[in-house]
Amino acid sequence: MKINFNQSNVKFKKGTVILASAGPGDPNLITLKLKYIITLADVVIFDALVNKKILKICKPNAKLIYAGKLKERKACTQSEINEWLLKYSKNNKKVLRLKGGDVSFFSRVSQEINFLKKNKIKTEILSGITSSQASLKSAKLDFFNKSNFCNLMTGHKIIVKKNKEVNYSQICKNKGKIIIYMGVSQIRSIVLKLISYGINENAKVTLIQNASMKSEKLFFTSLKKCPMFMKKNNIKSPSIIVIR
Repeated sequence: MKINFNQSNVKFKKGTVILASAGPGDPNLITLKLKYIITLADVVIFDALVNKKILKICKPNAKLIYAGKLKERKACTQSEINEWLLKYSKNNKKVLRLKGGDVSFFSRVSQEINFLKKNKIKTEILSGITSSQASLKSAKLDFFNKSNFCNLMTGHKIIVKKNKEVNYSQICKNKGKIIIYMGVSQIRSIVLKLISYGINENAKVTLIQNASMKSEKLFFTSLKKCPMFMKKNNIKSPSIIVIR
């Protein structure tokens, strides 16, 4: 089957910010639309988890700005990112904000959208493949179990609302598969809370590190043993944690 991608229907106006998804890591998993949009961008502000091979298709004179905020090495603050978005869009540039995974899933993109709207900057969101999709494919798992529920959760508290924590009670109540993003640094606390709310301490856990990449690794353990197992095997981000 031949798919015709009509580039003439893709618009990237000057003074606009597109918040786009770079996928789970493998550059072959970006969308056709993103592949084209990148070639039009004047400024690309990209996160740490964006595969640098994707940036090779930027136009030669594009300004590339690294905006990684990994826990162990932060290149900038959110305020600095906001100011870059505002500065270059106000200068009538086509600004691409490129983030790993899907920008709709736990990517803190809401902060940037609200900032841009407040400053009356035209924005567009370009979705993509989220890391849990690539992770479950590698682990030969699906999203649901016998309960027909699936829980996608972040390992960090919700940052857009002060003191808003993950609702562990509700997550554990529906007995669905639990898929955790950004949970590596908080794994001990997460495990204790899940067990305290009723998840079996012997529940199976699959860990997928660097999903979709050549460096991808899969690990298998139990919920109770997970924190020590991760420490012993030096499992770091980016990793998806699947509890079933």
